[in-house]
Amino acid sequence: MQVIENATHLKARLLDKADDPARPGWLRVTVQVTHTAPAGDLPSLVQAAAGESLAVLVGPEDRAAVDALPAGADVAMQVRLRAPGVHTVVPGSVGAG
Repeated sequence: MQVIENATHLKARLLDKADDPARPGWLRVTVQVTHTAPAGDLPSLVQAAAGESLAVLVGPEDRAAVDALPAGADVAMQVRLRAPGVHTVVPGSVGAG
């Protein structure tokens, strides 16, 4: 399988967050997508339309930013597709939406 560097700017509403059982220090969040757009010159491989729910893994470097947001908050982030169905946040890209 060929790896393609990619990134998508995502605006969403935070639905749920929990520790990721497979990755210590990581969070698994569920968001409801409100808007997607390409991020810079990289291709956008995240196929999510407004209104759809998406599970996203958040690394330790962005955990505090996500922990500070209550459920229902608007959030903006850049997301990468790492493998089929596996989305991760681009480090340092999480903010209030």
